[in-house]
Amino acid sequence: MDDMTTTAGALTNAERDILHEVGFADESTRAGTSILADQTMRMALSHDPGVEILPLAQALNTYDFVQGLMFGLVDPEENEHVRLVAEHMHDPLGHFIWVKPGAKVKLPVQSFTLLETPQGRQFTHDITLIDEGAEVEMLSGSAVPASVRKGRHISIGETYIRANATCRSVTIEHWGPEMEVHSYGWSRMEAGATSTSTAIMMSPIRHHASHSVSILDAGASATSQAVVFAPEGTSRVLASEARLIAPGARSQDVTRMVSAGGVIENRALLVGAAAGTEGFLGCDGLKLTDAGEIRAVPSLSALAEGTQLSHEASVGRIDGEKLAYLMASGMSEDAARDLIVQGFLSLSDDQIPASLRARVAAMVAEAKSGGM
Repeated sequence: MDDMTTTAGALTNAERDILHEVGFADESTRAGTSILADQTMRMALSHDPGVEILPLAQALNTYDFVQGLMFGLVDPEENEHVRLVAEHMHDPLGHFIWVKPGAKVKLPVQSFTLLETPQGRQFTHDITLIDEGAEVEMLSGSAVPASVRKGRHISIGETYIRANATCRSVTIEHWGPEMEVHSYGWSRMEAGATSTSTAIMMSPIRHHASHSVSILDAGASATSQAVVFAPEGTSRVLASEARLIAPGARSQDVTRMVSAGGVIENRALLVGAAAGTEGFLGCDGLKLTDAGEIRAVPSLSALAEGTQLSHEASVGRIDGEKLAYLMASGMSEDAARDLIVQGFLSLSDDQIPASLRARVAAMVAEAKSGGM
């Protein structure tokens, strides 16, 4: 099956190069591809009969049930940013990705957002439905060309993972150094659903606020990891909430943060609302200079007897003994510091597709050296 919607021509080689930096691969090697550039859906393509990808505006007119999914997890009056996106929904900008019931999708599905206009404004709403019993790997990212330093982006994402479905996802963002970005994500995992996610936020940005809410039903399991880097002039605020609402729901969330003069605030809330639920929050921060700040605020809320929730949080400077040991072995101080940072930010390889591991490792090294 080959279902494609193209509204503004094929991607240029320059656009492909930009997207490659955040995980894009040629669409012929993917089960499906969604590309949004500025205010236009440039590509909505599927090579797998179990995957359908449509511009959101088209999906709303094609399937009645999509209307129930849109703002099904969040009130359009939630806050000023959500209201702003909702007000632009007379002509919705975003994708609808549907992995159909029982589909075992062998190749990844990829979706990317480009902001190509300097000082551009972009408000998007994406809806993803992983239907009952489906299995899929999803790669997503956001990027700008080098010419875009300033701009504003606000995104809403609603993800539905139906009963016994499995989703593994990786997200990489690379915005402009003076941009303002607000990203909101809501997900609902039904009974027996499984989610494994990795988020990589390494590039300089003036201000990025990320807010996510996950609701887990009986036997659902979510495992997430994130690496966050903040050079001087970068401010990142991460707010997350996981609600375990039925027996057997399990959540594990680990965030590793490095400040090289920037500010990172991580506020994570884990709610055990039913007996027989388990959850863990890990928040670890590493400061490279006296400047900048890392604030880790993990919170636990046990609303039912029999829920087991725990957290670990630490913020500190590079260990002097480790640094001295590496330098004694012949390393320069800068090389020793880089090695320690890369080890601190190391990700679990089993959560990252093999095709992306080398790129992710390079991003960690580039971020520390100021190459991004």
